[in-house]
Amino acid sequence: MSADQPNGAANAGLPVWLDWVLYNTQSGLVLLDADMRIVFANKWFLLRAGLSAEHVNGGALLDVFPVLKGSHFERALVKAMRSGFPALMSQTMHPSPFPLYAPVGPRANDNLLRQSIHIVPMGPADVAMAGQRYTLVQIADVSPTVARERLLKAHADHMSDLVHIDALTGLGNRRFFDESMAAEMRAASRSGGMLGLVLMDIDRFKQFNDLYGHPAGDRCLQGVANVLKAVCRRPRDLVARYGGEELAVILPDTDMAGAVQVAKDILQKLRDLHIPHADNLEQTMVTLSAGVFAGRLNADESVETLIQKADQALYAAKNDGRNRVFCFDVGHSSALAV
Repeated sequence: MSADQPNGAANAGLPVWLDWVLYNTQSGLVLLDADMRIVFANKWFLLRAGLSAEHVNGGALLDVFPVLKGSHFERALVKAMRSGFPALMSQTMHPSPFPLYAPVGPRANDNLLRQSIHIVPMGPADVAMAGQRYTLVQIADVSPTVARERLLKAHADHMSDLVHIDALTGLGNRRFFDESMAAEMRAASRSGGMLGLVLMDIDRFKQFNDLYGHPAGDRCLQGVANVLKAVCRRPRDLVARYGGEELAVILPDTDMAGAVQVAKDILQKLRDLHIPHADNLEQTMVTLSAGVFAGRLNADESVETLIQKADQALYAAKNDGRNRVFCFDVGHSSALAV
């Protein structure tokens, strides 16, 4: 096979059928000599590289494709040619080394073909017959596989969201809360860091539903949820719908003062909305009561004990008149107004 023979014309010494097979194989074939010069490139490869056989054949690979200089592909190719052992490059580990694009559409970086590459050096017996070691580079387009995997991952992520997200409010659901609380407690125990928990309850929510109807109640829950999202904006802040009208905020690396401030900000931001609630006694608008626990965890601390402490503070806030924040004082094992 001569380096200066263009594809599309019969290759000297090859049967017509073999030339036809090489020309029409539906994956990339590039044959290199011992000096890494291109001896042959098939139609599939040339079409996707946007090059002609005359431009490619006989040229040094790294001159024809300068983007390969210093790449992992170049290192893998040199190693394979020296050792005589094949090499396989996956799309996952080494994405799209060759500048190959679909035959139609724009030639932009985000349209590069996803490539799986097999580098196959000629074996010893064939080298002895050929007088030098040729190396075959086989390139498969795995773009459809990559696209399918991305679609499956997106679907899996969506299904995971359905499992962990409350459909009405967009907050985490009870399952999300339980799993997140356990994970954050383990992290805080390992690091010796602080962990804060705020439990909240919409004041007289049953009366709100009775007075305004359940659709209005749903809108109220959504409004309160938006307040939590607006206030709890740190990357590790976790917000959840704990029960019907009960809400929770998990605050990693947060001391009591910080957790109390978050609770106060939530209550104030909700009051600023002035959502009408004529049956909320003297408030005449939707309000929240909040119970806070924060601190370093004891060795025997459990999720249940933390929830009990925050819950004790929440009920103290409700019993004291609602629309306020109470915290659990570890030293006195009781709830205090803040």
